[in-house]
Amino acid sequence: MKNIKPLLLLVFLMITASCGPANAKDVNAEELTKMMSENTRLLVVDTRTEFEYQLGHIPKAINISQEKFYMLETLLPKEKDTPIVFYCRGSG
Repeated sequence: MKNIKPLLLLVFLMITASCGPANAKDVNAEELTKMMSENTRLLVVDTRTEFEYQLGHIPKAINISQEKFYMLETLLPKEKDTPIVFYCRGSG
């Protein structure tokens, strides 16, 4: 749990799967915390490896590592208006 704050700073938000990058934006830890408390349909996706996910992750986040991106269509909600947050460990 102590690793959550740094992870939140690396959050990438995609408003919906159908809207694409035009509606994508970066959010900080405070914005994500607010979003998580206000929207029960919000899906948080951790894109790190399974090992990194097991070391610590944002509560209620699901793990879809880059190796599984080919399966995104089957793993993400069918409802196109579901807000989705993707996060990773960042570059470097």
